[in-house]
Amino acid sequence: SEIITSNMATPEPSSSNPTPSGRRRQLAFVLDIDGCLSNEGIPIPGSKEALHRLRSLSIPFVVCTNGGGQLESARSAKLSKTFDVPISPEQVIVSHTPLRSEVVPRFSDHRVLVVGENCGPVARSYGLAKAEGVREYGTRHPSLFPRRREEDAAPVDDADDPVKAILIFEDPEDLGEALQLCLDVLLTNGNPSGPRVLLEKEDAEQEVEVWFTNPDLVYSGLAVHPRLTQGSYRQCLETLYESATSSTSTSYYSSSKNKKSDNPLDNQSTINKTKGRTLKATTCGKPTPLTGKTALAKLLAQCPSSNSITNEADLEIWTVGDNPYSDVALANTMGWNGALVRTGIWKGAEEEDVEKLTMEGVTPTLVEENFAAVIKRLLPE
Repeated sequence: SEIITSNMATPEPSSSNPTPSGRRRQLAFVLDIDGCLSNEGIPIPGSKEALHRLRSLSIPFVVCTNGGGQLESARSAKLSKTFDVPISPEQVIVSHTPLRSEVVPRFSDHRVLVVGENCGPVARSYGLAKAEGVREYGTRHPSLFPRRREEDAAPVDDADDPVKAILIFEDPEDLGEALQLCLDVLLTNGNPSGPRVLLEKEDAEQEVEVWFTNPDLVYSGLAVHPRLTQGSYRQCLETLYESATSSTSTSYYSSSKNKKSDNPLDNQSTINKTKGRTLKATTCGKPTPLTGKTALAKLLAQCPSSNSITNEADLEIWTVGDNPYSDVALANTMGWNGALVRTGIWKGAEEEDVEKLTMEGVTPTLVEENFAAVIKRLLPE
């Protein structure tokens, strides 16, 4: 399909694209925050006015970010103040919002380890009564990361109440500490005071679920170049996990696992054949369908029942964002329209830049300079 760029004619408004039953489709938006509406809390010119226009026309929209670490209510209050427009908690999707439906019902009474600064209380507010942040968990297990805690280590055995899931809500406050504790929990299937069963037993399976909530490697901030975020830290944990469970690891691998002789050289060929494990993990956040389904439900909830809008086919949904591999990819995943802006990570100025994205399997419907230009094009005054 043809990609609309800033020098092309305005596309037909949503009212001219009826549903199969003949009703007009309701325009709706899934808006990125960083690099689209603002950069590190500073509004991008025109974004305030564009949001006010959506509000004045009662057009359904949600703000959807791969950032996390806060309750939706806290983020909505901050956004409302920043843009001087009422944004309710039900219009906010942070990276870990899908966990409310996907994780909370199953682990409400189980111990879970939560990664992200001050995210333990956030998880407990979700209904995960036994959630512990990395610092909270480390306080109960002071020997796991001694660089931070010099006090005498008191052994704590969680054999009767092991960690059942690791939930990465946000970037870790201390990457070294988070990686160490996550690895300890994974290798012991939830009880770092117990044996490292994933090293000692070849037939043992990973029992601790791992949930990442942001696939992005980088995000756009005030720095000249993009900043690392959760996707890059995932690569760190995956690499360490595979290395630690590989027989080539001289520090983690159990020396007794394949021992057949008192001479280590006799066993070298056998040991080298043991390949490391692949981390089993689930990911939500843009552009995954889990986050797409969450956004769709919130958009439909904003539509008055009197308008007879009951399902996705009644909506013309547009994602708007600066990251083609997150925002536009979400639109492609869900079968929606994707508008790409140049105010964040992506700065493509030439037609060839857009064509390159298409060759990579990411196809924007519309390319504009900023969010305000997108709204002006789709909602001409």
